[in-house]
Amino acid sequence: MFRLRVKFLLLTILVLVTVLSAAPASSQGDNILRILSNADIRTSDPHIAYETETWPTASLFYVGLVKQDIQGNPVPGLAESWTISDDGLVYTFTLREGLKFSNGRDLTTEDVKYSFERILDPATGAPTSFFFAVFEGAEAKLNGEADEVSGIRIIDERTIEFTLTRPEWTMMKRFALPPGFIVAREGVEEAENFGFEPLGAGPFVLESWEPGVRIVGSRNPNYYEEGKPYVDGFEMSLGIEPSVGILRIEAGEADVALDFVPSADYPRLAGDPALAERLIPLAAFPNIDYVIFNHNLVDEPFSDVRVRRALSMAIDRERLVQLTNGRSVPAAGPIPPSVLGDNPELQPQAYDPEGARALLAEAGYPDGFSTEFLSNTDPQAVAFSQAIIADWANVGVQATLTSIDNAQFLDLLINQPEPDSFHIAFTEWYLDYLDPSNVYEPLHQCGGSYNWGHICNEELDAFFEEANAIPPGDDRWAAFAELEARLVEAQPSIYLQHRQNYYFTSERLTIEGNPAVLLVFADATVQ
Repeated sequence: MFRLRVKFLLLTILVLVTVLSAAPASSQGDNILRILSNADIRTSDPHIAYETETWPTASLFYVGLVKQDIQGNPVPGLAESWTISDDGLVYTFTLREGLKFSNGRDLTTEDVKYSFERILDPATGAPTSFFFAVFEGAEAKLNGEADEVSGIRIIDERTIEFTLTRPEWTMMKRFALPPGFIVAREGVEEAENFGFEPLGAGPFVLESWEPGVRIVGSRNPNYYEEGKPYVDGFEMSLGIEPSVGILRIEAGEADVALDFVPSADYPRLAGDPALAERLIPLAAFPNIDYVIFNHNLVDEPFSDVRVRRALSMAIDRERLVQLTNGRSVPAAGPIPPSVLGDNPELQPQAYDPEGARALLAEAGYPDGFSTEFLSNTDPQAVAFSQAIIADWANVGVQATLTSIDNAQFLDLLINQPEPDSFHIAFTEWYLDYLDPSNVYEPLHQCGGSYNWGHICNEELDAFFEEANAIPPGDDRWAAFAELEARLVEAQPSIYLQHRQNYYFTSERLTIEGNPAVLLVFADATVQ
């Protein structure tokens, strides 16, 4: 009897040890932040990053001159103070004393100058170089005609001055975003792949990076904010499907995902008071879901505006709203309704399949046509794309869907190795700052950094330049409202919906959303 009890006791201990060793480390009271991402992280380079998964990743390793608080106001970052001249053309920053990169090297204004000149260097290929194209001398640098940017002047090792060619009221917001993060020159020059070998002054330092698998980092001992970050490190698991991620977070196996809560999971989470408390609404970053056309393919049916309008008429936007479980509103144009400059007179395109068929026939396609449709593998993007393709099939347009990993998707659309690298694609845009110029400049302007469809309307560009020169106020918003109406008339893309997105966190995590970097990892705590 005693022997049996001993054997039972030993067996019980063995089971407990096995269970505890198999349990996720987060359930054992460690101080590691566990992050998930469906997409592989294509880069942590803040001058290359431009996605809702790469910007938060960059913020793990880098920081800029200023940050933004939850209301979007500038607060000190690497700079302890700044001044702006009365004419709005000169910005002067004073760095904190004793700043260091994570490798222990002193950070000075030479590094600040290097970082901003790097993002404006055409060799860098930064998609966000337009953020700082307003600097005096930036155009010459971007065109490869100058080695330095004349509008960036070092006063001393802690003071630096930026001179603009015109007032830009969103300038402080631009300085706070990841493209304004400061990088170490030696990190760029010595790394085999700088995107996977970060070297900055942010809250964490890289320990390991296995593409497609995981990224691991530890606390930066040289971080300028004493006592931060509050966690000892982070582990980011890659390739985790968003709904699976929700289950892992609920089970305590992870703390937060870089992916937004999937539409299919939202009703359950929002309907449970305890789980609803763990939903974090996306701070700022209003969005537009839209369909782009490759305007370089002049022989394709969609080169005719009547075809593009017919395809827009054929889409049931209310069905897309249903797919988000009511977390979106149909788009009347590209400017989100929460952004000043949106045109309140515009109405979403009505669902009109009969009108679409008639317009296709008028354009010479009474029997429709066949085409190719591209999306990334995000489940929501795939669901939206499938719904659109089904609507088009009802008017005779047969589209074949190809869905690829987001890193591949972005590489293809950004680089486009062939003229016909894509025909039609579903994509989304999140405004970097709350100004309507951030809808037109990157997405619609000739040569815009995210103008993947090669839209180029010189008359609209000229109107944009006039509107963008108007200071904030009713006149500016009225000008952009008119620009939005003209865009809708030209129909270069199909504007679908504006979504409200959420993050979901573990019970033990406390973290804030942020209008500059989405999630503030330096301030995160785990219980």
